[in-house]
Amino acid sequence: MRTLRVNNFVSKIAQVLFLTGLMILLLPAALCPADTFTNVRTGEVLHGYKTSKSEGVESFIQAAEKGPVKINLAEWKKKSDRQGRNNNVVVMELAGPIMYQIEAEALQNALTRISDEGPLFILLEIDSPGGRVDLAQNICAALIKASDNVQVISYVKGGRNGGAISAAAAVALATDKIYMSGDSVIGAATMITGQAETMKQAYGEDVGEKLDSAWRARLASLAEHKGRSGMLARAMVDRDLEIIEVNENGKRLFIEAVNKKPGQELVRTWSPKGSLLTLTANEAAKCGFTDAIVGSRQELLQQEGAADANIVINDDIQRAGEELRRAQGQLARIRKSFDFEFKKAEGDMYYAEALRMLREARVEMKTVLNLAKKYPDLNLDVKSIEDNLNTIEASYRNLKRDARRH
Repeated sequence: MRTLRVNNFVSKIAQVLFLTGLMILLLPAALCPADTFTNVRTGEVLHGYKTSKSEGVESFIQAAEKGPVKINLAEWKKKSDRQGRNNNVVVMELAGPIMYQIEAEALQNALTRISDEGPLFILLEIDSPGGRVDLAQNICAALIKASDNVQVISYVKGGRNGGAISAAAAVALATDKIYMSGDSVIGAATMITGQAETMKQAYGEDVGEKLDSAWRARLASLAEHKGRSGMLARAMVDRDLEIIEVNENGKRLFIEAVNKKPGQELVRTWSPKGSLLTLTANEAAKCGFTDAIVGSRQELLQQEGAADANIVINDDIQRAGEELRRAQGQLARIRKSFDFEFKKAEGDMYYAEALRMLREARVEMKTVLNLAKKYPDLNLDVKSIEDNLNTIEASYRNLKRDARRH
């Protein structure tokens, strides 16, 4: 058989791989859970819990007396007393950066599923430096929705990351209660993108300010929705705010310093202008951002009257992260395989060898396409991969045709 010039062959395939991305480094106010339902017209009483399922205006509840039943919640008085619930506390851990869609979706899906199982409450243990705001917002929305059916409590822990920082602070604010360990902090929730760029640096002054403004409003809304100070939440985002605490006729208020009135007594400056508000556990307790400071999960359970509850560990977030790492490893192996083949082909090659390389490249590229579609966190361009797969298949057909002629 006639040989092919390897330089031309490798060059064309290498261009495909560069375009595909294989030759570059990978970047890495809700309702309280209602457990006793009393019909306002008939006086009928049911004990159980609301699930995420509904049909028209009716919601499904799991009742101890009847099992699954549909009711119109507008016709029933609700009381949160945990009667009819399972004696379980489901623990989830949000540790490390909020960076991957697969982990955020795992948390969101788990919240829906767990809320339908009727535990006493969900305990979200947080030790995170924050991360992607879009993912944090999705998690917050899922927490708000879940807390319509089950109480969600966060435990901000002072571990490797020191507490709930940046976007993780927003996640904590979306829960019904916040407990903190004595060595943890919460706050500094600046909206960032990429390598710690502010939104103004990334998108310009005007667009960045609009995005920052929306984020400030979102944090304030989350805080106020759960009975916390929206002004303090804003100070976690905006370093231009100076927030003070004043006493007005015995009423405690958190306001901007520029809005202080003559009759208001200054109690404390919480956030000096020029710095983002970050609260220690003690400070958070003083301003109402945490419900209590605890030294352990068991102490938290005792304070919640759940010391004898069964602890159910949900590791969906961790398993999702492991799945993504396996996909990243598979992608790295494919890249290494291509590199190895190119190093072998440093001289002229026969048609048979070139066809073999193209067949293997086609199989590997199909695998990459499946990975790209299944794992958006791999940051691969699906359209580019599809186009380049077509190029490889066309090259294979043309080379096979030429081989028959010779």
